[in-house]
Amino acid sequence: MSRFLRYSVLLILLCVTVVAHAGPVEDYRAARNSYQQLLTSPSKQQYRHHWDKVFSKLQRYVERYPSHNKAPSAYYLLGQSYEKLYEISRAKKDARTAVDYYQRLARRYPSSSLADDALLYSARLQCTSLGEDQGARTDCEAIMLRYNKGDMRSEAKSLLQRLPKAAAIKKPADISRTTARSTVQAPARFAGIRVDKIRHSTDNDHTRVVIELNQLPTYTVNTLPSSQKNNTSARLYVDLYQTKINKSLPITQKPPQGIVRKIRIGVNSKTTRVVCDLEKLTRYKVVTLDNPPRIVIDFARHQGAVFRSNRPQLEVTPTIIAKDISSVLQQVPADQPLRVRLPDVAGKSRGRLRIVVDAGHGGKDPGAVGRGKLYEKDVVLKLAKKLASRLRTKLDCEVLMTRDRDIYLPLLQRTAYANEVDADLFISIHANASKNKKAHGVETFYLNFSKNDKAVAVVARENGMSLQEVGDLELILFDLMANAKINESSRLAAEIQTSLIDKLSRKYSNVKDLGVKQGPFHVLLGATMPSVLVEVAFISNSMEAKRLNSSTYHERTAEAIVDGVQKYLQSQNMLAKRPAGQ
Repeated sequence: MSRFLRYSVLLILLCVTVVAHAGPVEDYRAARNSYQQLLTSPSKQQYRHHWDKVFSKLQRYVERYPSHNKAPSAYYLLGQSYEKLYEISRAKKDARTAVDYYQRLARRYPSSSLADDALLYSARLQCTSLGEDQGARTDCEAIMLRYNKGDMRSEAKSLLQRLPKAAAIKKPADISRTTARSTVQAPARFAGIRVDKIRHSTDNDHTRVVIELNQLPTYTVNTLPSSQKNNTSARLYVDLYQTKINKSLPITQKPPQGIVRKIRIGVNSKTTRVVCDLEKLTRYKVVTLDNPPRIVIDFARHQGAVFRSNRPQLEVTPTIIAKDISSVLQQVPADQPLRVRLPDVAGKSRGRLRIVVDAGHGGKDPGAVGRGKLYEKDVVLKLAKKLASRLRTKLDCEVLMTRDRDIYLPLLQRTAYANEVDADLFISIHANASKNKKAHGVETFYLNFSKNDKAVAVVARENGMSLQEVGDLELILFDLMANAKINESSRLAAEIQTSLIDKLSRKYSNVKDLGVKQGPFHVLLGATMPSVLVEVAFISNSMEAKRLNSSTYHERTAEAIVDGVQKYLQSQNMLAKRPAGQ
């Protein structure tokens, strides 16, 4: 072995040793650095998934090293992180979570120098953001009592004087006995939310855990990996805030089979924690249903498992469910293959936003053809690439394309791909065409039944069908499918259409707004995420054909679509930042 090779091996072993011996101090630094780096990027702070990464690291730290001297600091950073996120999102659940971590710090580490700071931050949030003067008063009085010589005393006293006076406020004799959520909400509200039952079931692909309640609470879901050091299994836990449990509810349940080994319940004053001990971390989906109130958690037992649908819409339409879809399918002639399929619902794990951009047509399917052999398949591919690039840059999201070159893809294969990769949005780009050469304008479609003749004509052209073929069987099947994303798709289409008209009208004359329309497009059928089809211009119109052949038009159209997508995401709270007025 040469001297250089021996040196390289020793260097690798040294690096492995250093990594193997990384401990609580290094883990805390990594979590803290993640938080500090996020604070340096205002643009990243607008996206909740960046905050989730910080939360995960800090939560993992406090779970692994509860006795380490950095644990109070980690709880403090969790409180600070959620409070800063609340300043952007204005979602009260973020403020409540911040209060929870601040109070947990004070309860678990009353001797920490950060305990009085945490209580003051908790009091301020409850007073100014949550409207919970009782809780704010209790925290301020705790500071006055236990930390009378601390640097937070004067600020606590000042806040206490500004709070409305309350009769018979009980002072806590010992903050170490004060529970984490004991002052978050008024007792009357707390008394109303109750965990009545927890049940579970398992089939070949999934294990389902259902938490039944009398009304829906504020809750958070977190996961933790297994730890050989602490001999703990992987787990998912749900914190149900301001709840109590039915006295007859068993504290521990052991499913006889499946990926969930044990279900445990822990009660900490007004917070109920439901812990699912797992064989391993796996894909999961959490759905909230309100008739009756319950939280449904599905765990995939293997990599290829497809989640069952839990849509509330299906819960309240028993007549549709009772009518067996297979009875409709059996009526299809053998020589008439189905053009639609019932969608598989894939679980979405937390992570980066994922968007699939579809360039229409391709390969042997040229799409519409304009003057000078300008093919729709070529211009929409160029525009789709611009759109993908802009989405990645402006939204810092993951963008996948159904095709990035001149190849043919069947229509249903495009949404199948979006389902397979578990996309959050699906955007299909097309160029319109008409026998009327004067027809021009921009329009955006989403999937639904349409009686508009002009919309049906576009559907027929994009689906490669006759007008008569657009109907009957597809519409029956589509009606039975009751795609749960229609409303979201219509909102996405509206935002994109509005943005396109607004942005393009500033740069081009005679931009016609053809509006948002609906129809049973094959390229949208089966999508399990909000999905739209954008007709960016008429390739059959000489004026708009020139625009379609221009890279500048591609740039401006892509930018307009991105702006529309961003506004939609904000309106759906898929970004941390919300639009003004909410």
